[in-house]
Amino acid sequence: MNTLTKPGDNLGGLLKIWAVPKAVYSRSGTTVTISDDTDVYALYCTPESMQFSEPQVETPGGIYYNTSVSGFIPGDTEAALAAINNMADKKYVVIFQDGNGNYKAAGTGFYPLKLKATLNSGKNVADLAGWEISFAGETIHRAVKVDNPF
Repeated sequence: MNTLTKPGDNLGGLLKIWAVPKAVYSRSGTTVTISDDTDVYALYCTPESMQFSEPQVETPGGIYYNTSVSGFIPGDTEAALAAINNMADKKYVVIFQDGNGNYKAAGTGFYPLKLKATLNSGKNVADLAGWEISFAGETIHRAVKVDNPF
């Protein structure tokens, strides 16, 4: 008999997101190596705006996952614009820390994620202005638990 037990902690949401260029990322088991952190981005996103999902898609050719890591970067700053422009059209493995303190890596060198970013001012004075970001891609592997790479 197989049994799933109740986890001790089960907090939702993400705490941190890092975008790691696929060219400088490697993984062996749960150990991540980043050969050069020059173009790695530690992204500040508004708390409770960050989310990870990987719905499974079944096709005649097999299973894949629509992987997405998203969040909201507040403000329309020059630094945010420069970072988003620099990350455009590049491929990433996204490492994130979830609400339980676990680290996961989404995407791989062979199946990386790409950034989509939209600047939004909102409709009302009380609305938040800033960047809605999403790293997304089709992957053949689920995100994997990794040791703290930082």
